[in-house]
Amino acid sequence: MSNNEHQDALSRTVTEKLRNGQVVTVRPLDRGDIELEREFITNLSAESRHFRFLGGVGKPSQQLLERLTDIDHDQREAFIAVIEDSGGEKEIGVSRYAVESGGSAAECAVVIADDWQMQGLGTLLLNRLIESARARGIDHLYSIDSAENAKLRQVAGDMGWDCRSDPEDHTQVIYTLDLSEA
Repeated sequence: MSNNEHQDALSRTVTEKLRNGQVVTVRPLDRGDIELEREFITNLSAESRHFRFLGGVGKPSQQLLERLTDIDHDQREAFIAVIEDSGGEKEIGVSRYAVESGGSAAECAVVIADDWQMQGLGTLLLNRLIESARARGIDHLYSIDSAENAKLRQVAGDMGWDCRSDPEDHTQVIYTLDLSEA
């Protein structure tokens, strides 16, 4: 695959149909999505915000939003899932990774709006991350999550991620996916 084909594959916008029949658009996230991200995080349930940020994030700060939307599409990648709403686009999910300094591993995260969970969107967004990471030559993806997040445990297990307890914090688990095997 040439470098241009590689970039096209990573930057393309796709539409998919979820289990509930809703058509969703998945595209790379950029700085212009800061207001979508603000509304998305603000409208997550307390439980979903806790699972995503492993702590107390209420209303997201401007600094957090700028960090989450400062995507260089090289060391930091993110994909946003949107639907058409009466007011324009509405964010219903996001997936992202940040490459570690050595370049062979990346920490990732996926969060789905509460009303859109269990519709296949998390799997769709994870698959987009995996495709992007493989195209960039990343060998491993990993995620540190709450051990209480049963929905994530099921999705990760179904997709072949390994799960182990975090040796430094028994309330957390570490999911890993070896991209060279799968």
